[in-house]
Amino acid sequence: MFTLFQCHTGSQKSFRYKLVVRCVITVAIIVLVSACGSYRSDHVYKLYPGPELPDSDVATLKFGNGVYVVEIDGLRVSATDYGEVKLLSGVHTIRWEATFMVSVMVNSSGFDRAEIDNVAILSAGHTYTLEADRTTGHGYRMYLWIEDAKTGEVVAGVRKP
Repeated sequence: MFTLFQCHTGSQKSFRYKLVVRCVITVAIIVLVSACGSYRSDHVYKLYPGPELPDSDVATLKFGNGVYVVEIDGLRVSATDYGEVKLLSGVHTIRWEATFMVSVMVNSSGFDRAEIDNVAILSAGHTYTLEADRTTGHGYRMYLWIEDAKTGEVVAGVRKP
């Protein structure tokens, strides 16, 4: 009778060994790929002195997809440590960078990075998001902008058309 895995005793051990090695490699790849996913913290960074103020008295800045490192008025904040920043309303210098996955024909590492330095006027009671996007194909462009979450207004940078 024919069986799918017809092996002799000597080759059966070799087959089992290869099967175990394949399973271990598959599990390792799955763990590695899942670890490469972006981690976002829920912690809030209070970027002003004194006691905590209500949301109506501060501006909230959230990090969009692909945004990992932000510098606000010279202070560096990581998206892996904080999910959002609370700051007093007014004029702020905001520098941030975004990372994009691209074809290896564009960049041999498979990633490309864009950064921007903007001055933005942020209003109390508003939530803003640091956004990043790109076009695809030949001559692709990267876009970085700050968007008011409630109104959709771009307060700094250029939104992807």
